[in-house]
Amino acid sequence: MKIYQNEKGLYGIDYYDETGKRHRHIVATNESAAKEELAKRTNSFYKAKNNPRLMQESQLFKDMAPLFIKHHIELRPSKQTYMAMFEKILGHFGNYTLKEVTPLEVQSFYNQKALETSYANADRYFGIISKFFNCLSDWDKYSGPNPCHKVKKQHDEEPFEPHPINEQEIQKLLPFISDEVRPCVTIGFYTGLRRQELLGLRWENIDFTRKTIFIPKTKTECPRTLGLTSDIERILQGLNPQKSGLVFEKITKDKLKYQLNKACEKSEIGHIRPHDMRHSFAVNFLNRGGTLEHLQRLLGHSKITTTQRYLRFKTGEIASKMMVMDGMIPLNIV
Repeated sequence: MKIYQNEKGLYGIDYYDETGKRHRHIVATNESAAKEELAKRTNSFYKAKNNPRLMQESQLFKDMAPLFIKHHIELRPSKQTYMAMFEKILGHFGNYTLKEVTPLEVQSFYNQKALETSYANADRYFGIISKFFNCLSDWDKYSGPNPCHKVKKQHDEEPFEPHPINEQEIQKLLPFISDEVRPCVTIGFYTGLRRQELLGLRWENIDFTRKTIFIPKTKTECPRTLGLTSDIERILQGLNPQKSGLVFEKITKDKLKYQLNKACEKSEIGHIRPHDMRHSFAVNFLNRGGTLEHLQRLLGHSKITTTQRYLRFKTGEIASKMMVMDGMIPLNIV
């Protein structure tokens, strides 16, 4: 750590910060002021050096990113999308120290993403930032507060509306799906798997003896097991089962989306997205007598309130429940 003078006669300081990074810049027009500034920086350096928390908080966001990528993102099932979003976060906060990522800074970033896209999308970015700080805390790399805890989240005025289709519409749609993609779409309607889970379905996770389908990697990171029904088994047996590998190896998300769009247009049932196969499964499961608790487990929802949203699509729900009151009062006395 030292003072230097440039060709213009201005005084600068040459020093290392708390993270070990070297800095060299002009700070004053006289040597006395430069010495005073260097003393401040030196004092800050030694304070941080003797205080682990200050050392942690002075780390740059971008310097902690490789750790988060290696021990969290790389282990996720949806790492491509997750990584793309984290890279945008890194582009914004990369040169911030961890301490500088304040609730106000996160709120500003959240609001900007909401304006550019939607609150739902901003929530995803928010979740990644929060997870970043939680992971660093769990790994003893950060002991400060999570800045996300004080951020105010909002909701879109018009939340996404699912578009489930009924059994008759499914039967009308399927003939217009290509022979290659039809088994995939059919199993999607039969299981309620998310698109990523459906396209990532592997032969080694299907047990034809025990009649189960194991889903190891999910959105909520909690594995779950589905039942292998006779209809699903017959479809899978027709695909020449292997010992391992992807069941739908040649089907991409773009091919699936294209086939659905084309089939919707030809069958005239209205537009649906791949995720609507999941919504359709939920509604048809309830309409066929399935319980809400079982549906929650099959869909992999962590909260029952998420599953309850499908109740409004259940036909005759209120009327059928009211029938338990029949016979309570003999009508001959009325």
